[in-house]
Amino acid sequence: MNSFASSRCLLRLSLKYRQVPGLCQKGISTQHENTAAKDMPDLTENPYKEPPVRCILCDTHIDYKNIQLLSQFVSPYSGRIYGRRITGLCEKKQREISKAIKKAQQLGFMPITLKDPLFIKDPNICNIRHPE
Repeated sequence: MNSFASSRCLLRLSLKYRQVPGLCQKGISTQHENTAAKDMPDLTENPYKEPPVRCILCDTHIDYKNIQLLSQFVSPYSGRIYGRRITGLCEKKQREISKAIKKAQQLGFMPITLKDPLFIKDPNICNIRHPE
């Protein structure tokens, strides 16, 4: 027998002759572990936690040729690009929208000073109120 097997036999014998209640063959108390597991609170998800607010364009690809989408973020009277606090977009998508609008205006797809009359009657994506 090697030294590891002999030491394991001695451990078994010493545990067998001790006769301590609650000890298994390996010398670990299982009785204490079960009561400790019952005392721990259940870790469940918070039922009052609100779902994270997401940007309306986080799942879509923004292209400078999609004039109908881009015109939703431009003022119909002055042609200015709406800011983040008005559109409700995340920082990344607001930057992409601004770059796409500027590129479309430079290439001649969109007018610079006003909104294209074809898209004035389109429903708003974000909560923008215009005086009428």
